[in-house]
Amino acid sequence: LAGGTGGCLLSQSGSSSTLPSSAFFHVEPAELGALQEIGHAQDMFMKQCHKGATCEDAYYTRGLVALFENRANAITVFQELHTVMPNSRYDSATTGWLNLLQDRASSSSETKAVLGQLKQQVLLKLLEHRGDIVTQGTEAHDRRIAELNE
Repeated sequence: LAGGTGGCLLSQSGSSSTLPSSAFFHVEPAELGALQEIGHAQDMFMKQCHKGATCEDAYYTRGLVALFENRANAITVFQELHTVMPNSRYDSATTGWLNLLQDRASSSSETKAVLGQLKQQVLLKLLEHRGDIVTQGTEAHDRRIAELNE
């Protein structure tokens, strides 16, 4: 899940006038609901993991979902991943997302076209793996509950 996306475009990209609490990428409500389901599963998983590949996956996937929900939250998740797991396999991509999210000057038509393509790739990748992602988060949550009940 290294950084793909797909889906319907309402807006080409985040803009320099976007509020920090606004989504960086905008999608249709149905797609947003599916992404929020993925995000919720990752939130549950992130509460239980500390380090390792599965934890890296959870943080990175949560950061990607946050791109469609709230720019400031995406920055926070990517910063946490970069700080807590600086040598993760996603560190280069995480740094790229942080630079892009904090860049206020990228408003050329060429940049918007590239961001539109990037949005499509990320959305496609997230939705393509939605079932697996949600199942993993639910299973981790169920294991945690079982551990607490023992």
